[in-house]
Amino acid sequence: MNDLRFTEGLLNLAQAGRYLRVPQQTFHNWARGYRRGEPLLHVVDRESTRLPVSFIALAEGHVLEALRDAGMRMQKIRPALVRLQAEFGREYVLTSRELATDGIDVLWDFARSKEGEGLIAGDTGQHVLRDIVQDYMTYISWDDNDIPRQLELRHWLPSKVVVDVRRSFGQPIFAGSGTRVADVAGMMKAGEDAGTVAEEFGLDIADVRTAARILLGRAA
Repeated sequence: MNDLRFTEGLLNLAQAGRYLRVPQQTFHNWARGYRRGEPLLHVVDRESTRLPVSFIALAEGHVLEALRDAGMRMQKIRPALVRLQAEFGREYVLTSRELATDGIDVLWDFARSKEGEGLIAGDTGQHVLRDIVQDYMTYISWDDNDIPRQLELRHWLPSKVVVDVRRSFGQPIFAGSGTRVADVAGMMKAGEDAGTVAEEFGLDIADVRTAARILLGRAA
């Protein structure tokens, strides 16, 4: 497959976790596998790049965060993904449109089987699981082949930050101006004040402060 969404590494593990606002160790486990399980994300071969997180892996991480928020236990999800792959007849099931509908039914039924025991927290209802996943899916845009083409980073709202391999080589950008978020954070890290950075890039000062808060872990 030559599609850059699958083959091109965009971010390292730490960067991807920060952009998605997923704890570093959690994202590492998703990308590299838990102690007794295979990875949950389709990352690029680590031997060939220092940036193993492709666009599709970032989108998968976004959806895994939805499942985690809904009460699914990530350490037990690998067999459930295998079941979904068999049901859908495709490998990249986490970014499939059907996940929020038919996929939830598959996951729910699997969790009620002996093989899937413990997958879903006891106080999670099926409608809660469906609603949360459907909400997360609204931040993904698909192309005509039902492959994700753009991901909006929901934790950055009200700032609109998107990832699209057709823009800025797939680096997260502020949607309105096309400014790379990393460039904004870089100026802040170098000691520039938020007002100066906002003027330099033509951004709202709130966007600059959001970049500092999420990427640098500090108020601006």
